[in-house]
Amino acid sequence: MIRRQFSNRRIRIAVGLALLVGFLVQCQRVLTSRNDNSPSVVIRNPIKLTGNTALAAPAAEISVREETIEQRAARDPVGFIEYCLDRYDHGVRDYTCVFTKQERLGDTLSAEQVMNANFREKPFSVRLEWTQNEDRCSRVLYVADRWVEKGQQLAVVEPGKIARLFIPYVMKEIDGPDARKSSRRTINQFGLRNSMELILKYCRLAREKGQLKFEYVGKGEVDGRASLVFERRLPYTGEGGVWPDRVLVVHIDKETLTPALCTAYADDAKQTLLGKYMMTKLKLNVNLPDKTFTKEGMGL
Repeated sequence: MIRRQFSNRRIRIAVGLALLVGFLVQCQRVLTSRNDNSPSVVIRNPIKLTGNTALAAPAAEISVREETIEQRAARDPVGFIEYCLDRYDHGVRDYTCVFTKQERLGDTLSAEQVMNANFREKPFSVRLEWTQNEDRCSRVLYVADRWVEKGQQLAVVEPGKIARLFIPYVMKEIDGPDARKSSRRTINQFGLRNSMELILKYCRLAREKGQLKFEYVGKGEVDGRASLVFERRLPYTGEGGVWPDRVLVVHIDKETLTPALCTAYADDAKQTLLGKYMMTKLKLNVNLPDKTFTKEGMGL
């Protein structure tokens, strides 16, 4: 009995001490709070300031002005064309358009030729049908690696009106003598992507040599559509040299960000035209059927 009473007394003493300690702690907190005259502050997402940086207004009140497409083109013209090419690579499979070209071959400037174009990226496929000023052929079809003879890539060529009376089509080397006589570019260099690659190729080469002059010069228009206009100048010395032209004027369609018109000149005054390549009525990703790029699909 005595032991039990003693044990109960120890428990009561322990509880009493615990309550006393708790009371003292609470008093200390109250006193501390009264002595602190500064308000309680909660910092959310603190901003680190360095150097002479000054915070003029809360972040939520600062409006960030987005860069316009024209500003981006002016700030980094080569980078802008690279961006257009990357955008094309990630978004375009095939397309149709009206392709217009005019070229200087030797000392002779050809008539302006107009043709309907069908194009597919994979496999690289081109079908052109002349609608104005056909020269040596009325239609041509090329599919990479489909027709090969002695290591040479071939294209299906439908000849002009008179020749068609005797033979429906012939197979021609895409970079053979006949092709070189009729165009500054071979058919495997056709297309929106190849145009951008060719622009960038000589921009990069000129930059490496410290001779690059490529700039955004303002807004333009091609076939009623808004465009961004660029000019490139190279140390052109004539046909057969390193550089393809003296002045190249490039119109990039503002909506599709693809080349709508490329015009090359041999002189600074832009009086001697070397080549003009225009793509209008462009329709992207039309899902052209395979038969479009077959002889059977052409009715041959």
